This record gives sequence, structure tokens and C-alpha cells, in this order.
Amino acid sequence: MTRRTLLRAGALAGAGIVAAQWWSPQQSAAASAAGAGSRAETLDMVVFGDAASETTHALTAERSDIVTGQLSQPGRVLNPRDPAEFWGGTMAFTLKVDPKAANYVSVKFWGGDCAPALEQNWRLQVFLDGKVLGWLDQGPVDNIDLMDVAPRRPGGFYCHTLPLPLSATKGRTELQVEIRAMGRIWAYGPTADKFFYPMTTPSRGIYRAYTHTAPYFQPGADDDFGTPAAPTTRPNTDTEQLALVTDRVLKDQSQILYNRWAPTLDSYAFTTLAHGYSWPKSPAYRNPEALEKLCQAFDGTYLAWQDDATVMTSDQGWEGFGRIGAALCLTWDDLQTCLDRTVTTAPTSLLNLGFETGDGSTLYGWGAISWANFGTFARDTTVFRSGTASMRATSSGKNLLVGTLSKAVTGQGTFTFSVWVKTDGSKNAARAGVAFTDSNGAGVTSPALILASAGTTDWQQLTATFTVPAGATQYTFRVGVLGGATAYFDDVEITAPAASGTTVSRRSAYRDMMLASREYWRQHQRSYTNQAMYCSIGIYTCNRALALLSPSDAWSESTAKSWLYQAVGLEPWAGSQDKAGNWTWPLGHGHYTVTPKGLSRELGYVADYGETSGILVRMYEAVTQGAGGAPDPKLKARMITMARARSWFRHPAVDADGHRTVRIETQIGWRNEPYPGAIVYAQLLDHDSSPVSAAAVFADPDLAGYTQQMIEDGQLAPQLDTYLSTGLYTRTGLNAFLFIAEHLPAFQALAASDKRLPAGSWDTPDFVFTDEVNACIAVKRGQEVLYSSLYFRARQAVNDMARVHLISPNAEHSATVRVTSVFDKKPDNVFTVQDWVTRDWGISDPDSNVDVPGGGLAPPGPALHQAFAGETFYLAPIPADVPDPAQGSTALGSEKVLVGKAPFYVLEYAGYIVAMNTSDKQTFTYRSTSSQRAVDLKTGRQTNLRRPVRVPPLSTLVLYDAGCRES
Repeated sequence: MTRRTLLRAGALAGAGIVAAQWWSPQQSAAASAAGAGSRAETLDMVVFGDAASETTHALTAERSDIVTGQLSQPGRVLNPRDPAEFWGGTMAFTLKVDPKAANYVSVKFWGGDCAPALEQNWRLQVFLDGKVLGWLDQGPVDNIDLMDVAPRRPGGFYCHTLPLPLSATKGRTELQVEIRAMGRIWAYGPTADKFFYPMTTPSRGIYRAYTHTAPYFQPGADDDFGTPAAPTTRPNTDTEQLALVTDRVLKDQSQILYNRWAPTLDSYAFTTLAHGYSWPKSPAYRNPEALEKLCQAFDGTYLAWQDDATVMTSDQGWEGFGRIGAALCLTWDDLQTCLDRTVTTAPTSLLNLGFETGDGSTLYGWGAISWANFGTFARDTTVFRSGTASMRATSSGKNLLVGTLSKAVTGQGTFTFSVWVKTDGSKNAARAGVAFTDSNGAGVTSPALILASAGTTDWQQLTATFTVPAGATQYTFRVGVLGGATAYFDDVEITAPAASGTTVSRRSAYRDMMLASREYWRQHQRSYTNQAMYCSIGIYTCNRALALLSPSDAWSESTAKSWLYQAVGLEPWAGSQDKAGNWTWPLGHGHYTVTPKGLSRELGYVADYGETSGILVRMYEAVTQGAGGAPDPKLKARMITMARARSWFRHPAVDADGHRTVRIETQIGWRNEPYPGAIVYAQLLDHDSSPVSAAAVFADPDLAGYTQQMIEDGQLAPQLDTYLSTGLYTRTGLNAFLFIAEHLPAFQALAASDKRLPAGSWDTPDFVFTDEVNACIAVKRGQEVLYSSLYFRARQAVNDMARVHLISPNAEHSATVRVTSVFDKKPDNVFTVQDWVTRDWGISDPDSNVDVPGGGLAPPGPALHQAFAGETFYLAPIPADVPDPAQGSTALGSEKVLVGKAPFYVLEYAGYIVAMNTSDKQTFTYRSTSSQRAVDLKTGRQTNLRRPVRVPPLSTLVLYDAGCRES
């Protein structure tokens, strides 16, 4: 029996014997075995900037400078063009290869280099004989370098390794290799000019390039990679940073309530206002004006939706009107009076006309007019006509005018106002009046201000009645004082003619929004985990609001909650429903959006996109907060499992200043990952998630301990810069509010925990974490951590490529390497690699109006070709009840779920042997062809590899053979 027949029979019988070498049906004769990923013998090496080495390798360069780089080592940088273009400088050279083996190329970089800004995330790409090696963006074989704003390894060098196509090296002893610099790629750019950005500054230093045949590259003893300094502890600056964030949150609350036009408040702003209603420090706290403004924001969304049905699908992040539903539940008990009114087209009254709302002397909702800002004004709680406060205005000698930040609409007709004023009686310096504008905000000639009388120090009422000026549709109110005088103002009352409105009741309108949103999105559920979560939250919160607004239209709580259970993997993912309410099961009855061990499924392991703890917090708060909310222990336990699962993918690192920290593992991630990953302990801080909310809401000792470790390391404050940014302002503002007002206080109230991240330092105990459904691993062995995705970016078929990231205090390696896969390979079920260079896939998603052609957008300049084009990969078998792994997309190269993951993999790298069974029914048998004994890293026991080792379903054998590392 031939080896190929043996492997095929093993896959079919479910008990295959797998020999540990890379094997490809098309090109097995060209591949050579490399025992347990033994150390690579260097075939060739070019030292950039060294004249003799460059001459030996026939190096030619364009727009490149020789530099004396770090540790006084020579290198080169590639410069931008003039004028700047996407493509920058280039250098070409020859490197020797093995004509009979699988070859790799590695390039040496200084780990302290980083981009000064996100806009300068330049990339470097390898070319072979003029063809692109891999893809420019998110391919299984990617850029040889993708620089980010954080340094990967300050104080030392590192290498990145990529495989060379066997078709390029077979029968050859030398290749023409080229490294080209390019500008930034923004992965979400819809057009070429928004996707490809010009390179404007020199590249990072490039020091050496190597070719070798084993996947694990170990430099020679005379190749100095540096020794990073021991990390220090960052001084804690939390107090100062928290004060800045708190100030931002308070300003946001005032701005949203008093200075923002209610009909155009977006969902993040009105959600912030809804939560502010329950925060004692907010001007919205138990403020009826805040509730009315909240409803006016809902009214604006309703009327916009009536004019344009896509409002429900284009601006709401897959949640439809779910945030309105959540806000209704949150404020329901106090919202009834507002709900009894009709839908408004715009605010019909001004806010804080009694001057009661403020913080100490700070008066909310009023501001000085820019051209009459000569003096001061404040909230005064010692002088008032009624209530507890008035406004005190003092002129510095010239005119001081103070007006409402809010504005209201008016119709044509009779307008009346009154305001009470108290002065020292010496002069008629106090005044008040109305300023009108048209629908475009342009000023309209307004009646003159009314003056207070001199000769009295008692409260006096100023009143005026007049006809609204022609063309006026909106107004604000102003009070003022001049000549160095001081005046107090209180109890403004305004009667304006009614503007045109609607006769639709709010309860009816909101019921229609909730029902329409739920019905649409239940028929348009998403498949990626994070998107399915958002969609499910929206469906659930709309139904919860329906249960309050119109109980007869609402599902039962258990029916609604099934969407949440599916989104976290407690129930199989059933996809969308048809109009009649039948589940469609697009990926079969056994597919889950979350793996049993708690990782999200977005084909494979994802880093930032897999950080769903912030979404889980939102989901759980949607269940527990507001009218009708209640705890769900089963859901909470599952969410804790998911949040904890992310902890395996944290590793020791240092920040840009050499302080110890922990970063998220991104090298093995599938989707738009930066290198290195962000600073993350328990939870990623982004625009929707704070570093403490999961610990605060779930009160889990492990999550609490991970978060407390962040505080100990002084790494909370640097992350909070996000909350001070103006990008995605209201979205970030909502996150900042929840952090300051709700989650941080709850976290600070937690008891101290002794739990720490599994790889939060180099001295933590060894561990092995494997996720067979996502085919990824995290392994700590002594002071070394290995991460791998065993089917890396295999979107259309099994590509036999894994991504590895091996780190220790003294070294870092990242690589795409070859693996062995075993399954029933059918010649008529293959995918041929296309001649695409930007991406190796396309996107056809009508629900999101996304249609990216196969291969993505073509890069600027002459047409390029793919070095891997023409290679064929087999599709893995899929369950019989999966009707279409492409989920309706017919575009060539579209992502297909399940077809890229084989039932069995063998990875050998740096002495590690990983034999993973991803199937739920078959048993495979691993047999080594190189190692005789190895340590089982799960048990710590020696394993005899002279005999085959059984690998049961959904299990992984993780071994280490030190001899292979050293050989």
C-alpha cells in the first residue's frame, strides 16, 4: 500500500496513520521531511548594507539608502517616491534555494521600530521573479512586514518567515527575490483611493534576508539579535487620566441634553442620555426634560424611517432599532407621561428655564453669546425667586448676553414670554428677549430686548407679546446685563404658537418601529459571531420593548432569548428565519457561532474581532436592566467561559517605554490584525468596550484578577486615551460614560483576587490550550509561548498552511508554515488559486451592500501576478445538511465556511509536534518519522513515538522534542 493510499484509507476509515512530514498530493516528490520542525540550516543569506554581501547577491536598489542601524548593524531603508505613490522603493537580489525541498524566506527587522501614526503603517512585500509572493492584505501568505504604531520587540531583532511556492523552486538553485515598499492599506476602503494610500516617509530598516528548508529559522551564533532590557513597571497615572475622562463624560451629558438637536441624536447619544437619567452626577439625572428629549430623539428616528426605510438597516449596526428598545426598557417606569404624547417633528420648548439644573455654580444649558461675552454668569443658590437657584450675570463693563444652548420650533402667530429679574436698582442694565432663526439656522430680524426698570431691588417681571417674524421657524432665549452691573434671572416662561406636527401617538409609532425591526432582522441574521451577537441583541431588545408597548405582538421571553443563546453557542446557530418563522439552518443543525471552549467562530481564530466581552456585557445588561429585566445564570456562566477563553491569548510584552504589559495575540488571527496586538488584559478597550466592564458586570474572580493585574502594571491609564479622542465621538462617548458612571465603580467594589493571566508573565505555570473547532493552540513551556492557527486563512479550501508565533524573553519568530492535513481528497472538489494579488478572496454580501470582486481592488501601477497562482487545494468534506457553505454568494473566491478545515492536522515547528483532530467522529493515529521520544506537554510525561499514538475526536496531542530544536 502506498503512503497516499494509506492516508486516504485512514481518513475514510477514521483511524488513519499520519507520518510527520509535509505532504501535498500534487508536489510530494518535491517536498522534504524536516523532523519536528527542526532548526533551519541557512541555505543563503544577504546582509543589506554590506557591500560584499550585496555584490555576491547581485543586489540592485531603487530609492533605497544604506543605513547603520540598531546595534551598529548595516541595513537598508526603502524611500517614498516623489511625488508620493502607493509603491515606494525596491531592492532586488538573488538567493539560493534547494531544488528538491520546500523552501522558506525569512527577513530580519528591528523590533523597536514602529509607525509614528496609524497613517504611516507602511508594508513590505516579497516578490519572486517579478511575481507577488502571497497577497497584499490578509492572505495566508502575507506581507513580509506590516508595521504598526506599537513596537513588536523593543531592544531586539526578530524574523518573519514565509513559504516559497514549490512551483517556483522545483529544479532551481537560485531565485530572483525582491522586496518592495508600499504605503498604507485601509482594509475597509470602498474604492482604490480609499484603500491604497501613498507612502510618504522611509520604510523601517531591513537588515537581512535568509532562505532555509525547515520552517523554524534559528540565526547563526554570529548573527546578533540583541538582548532586550528587563522591563520596568509603569508609574500609575490613573487618577489624572480618570479625571480627564470624567470631565469629558460630564461635558457630553450637558451637550447631549442641552446643546444637541433632538431629532438628529444618533443611537449612541440617546443611549448615553438614557443611562444619564440614572446617574446622580448627570444633568439628566431624574430630569423630566431628559425623558422628553429622549422621546424627541426616538421621534426623529421614527420620522426619518418613515421617509427612508433603510434607516433601520444602514445606520444601526445590525441591531435595527434595538438601542431604542433598550432605552425604552431602561427608562420605562418614568417615561409614561412622555409616551402619552404625539410624535414631534422637533423640540417645542427650551430647557432649564428655571435655572435649577447645574453642578455647584456651573449652570447647565446656557452659554455666553460669542460676540457679547464680556463678563461672567453662574448658577446661584443663595438668591432665587422660586425653586433653589437662579442665574447670576455680571458684566465686566461691556455687553454680556447669555442664551439657551437648546432651541425650539415655533409656528406663526402670537408669541409671549416672561422672565423675573432682580438688580441693585441703580440702572436699567438688565434685559431679556428672543432670537429667531429660519429653518436653515440663519438669523431672522427679532424684536428688541426688553429692559428691566431702575429704582427697585426687588424681583420684577419682564414680559413681552409680539407676532413671530416672517420666515422664523426656531428660537432661543437670551438674557443679559451691561455697564458693569449684576443681575439675577429666574422663572422664564414662554408660550409659542404651535408648529406643524403629527397626530401619531408615540406608543403606536414606537410599537411599529420595534415590530418592524424585529421582523426584518429575524429574516436577515448574520453568520460571523460578532455580527450575529449584535443582530441578536437588537432582535431581543426590540421584543422586550414590544412586551411593554404591545404585549400581544411580543414573543415569549424564552423565544426571544433563544436568539441570544444561539449567539453565544448555548444553542445551535439556526441562521435567519423565513417570513413564516421557520429557521433556515444555512450551515446545518450542528453549527455553533462559538466553540465549546468559548472562542468566536469567524472561520478561524480572530484577535480583535474575537474580543467579544464588551458585546457580551451589552447582551447581559439587555437581559437584566430596565423594566422586566432579570438575571439569567445559564447565560452568565456561558459568557464568563467565553471571556475567560480569551485569556489564553495574552502574552508578556513591553510597551513603547519599556514597561511590562500584556498584549493580545494577533499574529495567528484571520481578520485585519495589527502586529503587535494591543495592550489587553481581561478585555479589549475599543469604541464599544472598556477594560473593566466584563469584570464589573460578571463579578468573576478570574476576570477581576486579570483586570487588577492591569492596574498593578499601571496600564489602565494609557488605554484611556481612546476616551479622550474625537473619533466616532458619540460612540466613544457612550463607552466612556458607561466606564465612568457604571462599570468602573462596580469594578472598584470587587474584592481583591489572586487570579492572574495564564501567560501574564514569563514565570507563570506551563499550560496547553487547544480549540479543535477553531483549530488553534496556545502553549506555554517554561519561558516560551507558542501560538498557532493550524488552518490559517483557508477560506475556499484546505491550503495546508499554518500560522505560528513563538515568543520568549529573548526571541520572537512569526511564520506561515506548511502542515500536513488528512482527509478524503476528491480530485473533482478543488479550488484553484487565482491570479489575484491584493486578497485571495471576494465578498458578496447584499444585506450589507458590500460587493468586493474576487481578489479585491487592484493596486496602483502595472498589473501584477501571483506566485501561487494555479496551485490547487482540496475542499474538506462538510456535513450533509449544509446546503451552501458560501451562504448564497456565487462570486469566485467567496469565503466558504467549513471547506477550509481538514479533520486532522500535523504541525511540526521548533521541536513542537501538534497532532490535532478537528472532527467530532473520526479517530486518527499519529506516527512520527523523526522523533523517537517527546514530552507530552499536557501531562508532562515522556511519550514513546516508536509506536503510533491515537488522537480521538476533538482532541489534540501536543508534544515537545528538545533534540529536534537543537539539531
